[in-house]
Amino acid sequence: MMNIRRFLKKIIFYSYTSFVIFMYTRPVPIERQLEEASNLDLDKIFHFLTFFLLGVIAQLTNNKKNEYTYAVTLALIISLFIEFTHFIIPYRDFEILDGVFNIIGCITGIAIIYYYRIKT
Repeated sequence: MMNIRRFLKKIIFYSYTSFVIFMYTRPVPIERQLEEASNLDLDKIFHFLTFFLLGVIAQLTNNKKNEYTYAVTLALIISLFIEFTHFIIPYRDFEILDGVFNIIGCITGIAIIYYYRIKT
């Protein structure tokens, strides 16, 4: 039973990671970017929330002793990877602030689950 739960957690983590990579690396038409330019604050909030959830899911795939740091490390690397791929992808722009919000969201999600586990 425990192996099935661990397997399902990993499936959820990799599915969500794949979804995030797909959504953040697909080309977006320039008209859509112009619409989003007026919602810069909302864009940073979405970056934070997306990677917050990635950090939470990554930390939940670890066991309670936090021996498996693979998912946590992978979540942080993915947040950096996505921003650096924006140099190459058409219609995408590299913004250092997006990368900062990605990492802050990821670390916040990881830290909340970590501290919750310490107290329980």
